[in-house]
Amino acid sequence: MHSMCVGVKNVMRLSAAGTSLSKRSPGMPGIGLIHGPTGYGKTKSVDWYANKTKAHYVRAWASWTPAGMLGDICKELTLPAGGSLHAMSTRIVERLTFSQKALFIDEADYVVDSKRMRDITRDLHDMSGVPIVLIGMDEIEQKLACSPQFTGRVSQNVKFEPLDLADARKIADTLCEVQIADDLLRKIFTDANGACRNIIVSLGEAENIGKSRALKSVALADLGNNVKLFTGAAPQAAA
Repeated sequence: MHSMCVGVKNVMRLSAAGTSLSKRSPGMPGIGLIHGPTGYGKTKSVDWYANKTKAHYVRAWASWTPAGMLGDICKELTLPAGGSLHAMSTRIVERLTFSQKALFIDEADYVVDSKRMRDITRDLHDMSGVPIVLIGMDEIEQKLACSPQFTGRVSQNVKFEPLDLADARKIADTLCEVQIADDLLRKIFTDANGACRNIIVSLGEAENIGKSRALKSVALADLGNNVKLFTGAAPQAAA
């Protein structure tokens, strides 16, 4: 199975939002929000886009404090970490202002849960003028609702939606090294509940079956009765 980012609709909307942020007029707000349920492909899509645009990328930790957050951003920007919060913030702003590259913060629910880290993020955006994009779960919108100073700077808001059958077909044709028949693809798509991760894992399982039998195309009948497709659901206890 090939490893690459497939241009499904969610990825295209992310790319369009990123372009809008980078080309916005001076002085216009430049915070972006990417959110949706787990398994919808947010991290892989952002990783692809950040690499494509040579943007900066950090992943928030549950253990982050303001100092930990700024320290990790400093490391991403190849700056010395340490010193006061203000000293690290100043170094980060200077580097971002010089590079004019966007900063993506994944697992950003950890950031918005903390007023201090939320305010620091806003400061970095305001003082550098570069786009800062937060990637989080669906609930991140509601978490930010209590902070109009922050939401007033969000000019791009992309919600990752469930994939449709056309997206699933595009993934299968791009990633799989054997052909996936329509009936099997419909079964994978239905069981996956629109989650990109579930679709890719099930396609990988189907591909392995096809390769093990030297098949050029894998259909639903080739799976047999004992093959279970991946749904992301918790394992069921044996009866």
